[in-house]
Amino acid sequence: MNRAGQPFELRIFPLGQDDFGVELREETNGVGPRRVTRSWGPPMHSVGNHLLEALRASGYRTTDLKRNRRKPFQLSDPVGVRLGLALLTTRPLRKVRRLEEVAEAVEQLGDDEAYYWYAKCTDPHTGRRAQRAFRDLVSDR
Repeated sequence: MNRAGQPFELRIFPLGQDDFGVELREETNGVGPRRVTRSWGPPMHSVGNHLLEALRASGYRTTDLKRNRRKPFQLSDPVGVRLGLALLTTRPLRKVRRLEEVAEAVEQLGDDEAYYWYAKCTDPHTGRRAQRAFRDLVSDR
């Protein structure tokens, strides 16, 4: 686990003059942090509530989320899993309605369901199919 004993870290990276994106990384089995996903633009903005709630739940102020932040946010396992699932399943979408539906569905999941779908969606062999299955399950095309 990383320095704070938290398995997830959220990093900020600048985009252009005024915008930024986020990168979620996870440390598993003592192996250094690996990238779970990166997100920016409309998909990231659609999960803005998830981002802010993850920061609050981890003891940060929402005002700490700035494009010029260099130090990563340390997130606990349940917080990182839910945020990771939200970022993974909304990333390829462009339609605002679907972005909102999928983000809302992640918010409504119980903890066990969130862990289940996170494990499926981050599998190196079948993850993309699981992400699509989740999106299709909770939202009309």
